[in-house]
Amino acid sequence: MTLETKIRNQLIQRIQRIPLDKLNELAELVARIEKTASSKEKTLSYAGAWENLDALTFDNLTRNLIENRQSNKRRYE
Repeated sequence: MTLETKIRNQLIQRIQRIPLDKLNELAELVARIEKTASSKEKTLSYAGAWENLDALTFDNLTRNLIENRQSNKRRYE
């Protein structure tokens, strides 16, 4: 039995002992944990996005960062 399976089985056993009036609270907690994990995965999906940029483009993006952000802000106002 893998460690993951063992932990999941222990959690299932513990959940079965939770009083009925606390199940909604548990469901909300699980939903928050799932949302946090999903958000982290979305953020990590950007990792390495700039890896193949040439030095000139990268330098241009970073040197003009504030100007670029202000320009984009004006576009969405």
